[in-house]
Amino acid sequence: MTRKKSLLMLGDSLVEWGDWDTLLPDLAVISRGRAGELCETLSARLFDEIDSVREPDCILLMSGTNNLLMGSPHFTAIFQTLLPRLTLLCGKSTVFVNSILPMTAPGMTKEAVAAVNRELCVTAEGSGCRFLDMTAPFTEQCLPITRPCFLSDGVHLSTLGYQVWAGEIRKCCLAL
Repeated sequence: MTRKKSLLMLGDSLVEWGDWDTLLPDLAVISRGRAGELCETLSARLFDEIDSVREPDCILLMSGTNNLLMGSPHFTAIFQTLLPRLTLLCGKSTVFVNSILPMTAPGMTKEAVAAVNRELCVTAEGSGCRFLDMTAPFTEQCLPITRPCFLSDGVHLSTLGYQVWAGEIRKCCLAL
């Protein structure tokens, strides 16, 4: 019997509220999401989270949504110190930085999300990590009225949103 690849997911409510055992049954998921979390608090708890688990095959970081919603688009600078620490602590793990999802929250523009995602991509790749851009999958598979990927708040995911996201995560982790 082959061992399932392990995936450590770190982030905010989008990570916390996912039913990952159902969504990713072919991966051993360790979910460490915290509702309302900001990048700076994730950075502060990073060592404790890594220390509490056996080194995973994949690590996915989903952080920054709350920073952006609170009007702080410069959270990407935190990733510049967080990612090198993470790769040092987990040198055998493949680290994925998840893009900010194409939210439809009031006051959030596609341009603001795209600008932050460009910075996250550059930072991830500059740190030897991979960038998981969810813009195209959400744009292609979700429709606002007939196939919504977001709940009415425009931030949190519907069942379909989680399925789309999980499908992309699965592809990345199982391809390793």
